[in-house]
Amino acid sequence: MSDWDALNDLLCRFFRSFDEKDWKMMRSCLGDRVWTDYSSFRDAPPGEISGDRYVLQREVALSLLDMQHNFLNLRVEITGTSARSWCNYIIHRFHPDFDGQNDAFFHSYGRYEFGFLRANDEWRISSIHQMLVRNHGDPEIHGATRQADNTRDV
Repeated sequence: MSDWDALNDLLCRFFRSFDEKDWKMMRSCLGDRVWTDYSSFRDAPPGEISGDRYVLQREVALSLLDMQHNFLNLRVEITGTSARSWCNYIIHRFHPDFDGQNDAFFHSYGRYEFGFLRANDEWRISSIHQMLVRNHGDPEIHGATRQADNTRDV
């Protein structure tokens, strides 16, 4: 498998892990430490976090929701044992009370920039920068928007 294919597959698994609530798979996509910047989405400063804490925060915030994470227009640059990628995203989130007639949903649209490191012939996500373009729906259904989500890891 080429490095481009491996990175595409890694992102497919990462996004699918949200939708399937497969927290173990999500953790396998991440490095031990991950630099994150979700400041365009919620009131949280950029910072470094452990892979374990990253997964725990998503599990707590998103476990109740039905989700569909989509990414497109992937561009990848590889330099030795590091790489960067850029893609657009569409994330659909539905609260269990969504009936098609109410506002029990919260969708987001924007761009991501990912950093990757390769160790032991496997790529892992080392940084995530989300650049929100627009949200649609009720942000209260998303757990991380209801409370301060400090991404710094002490």
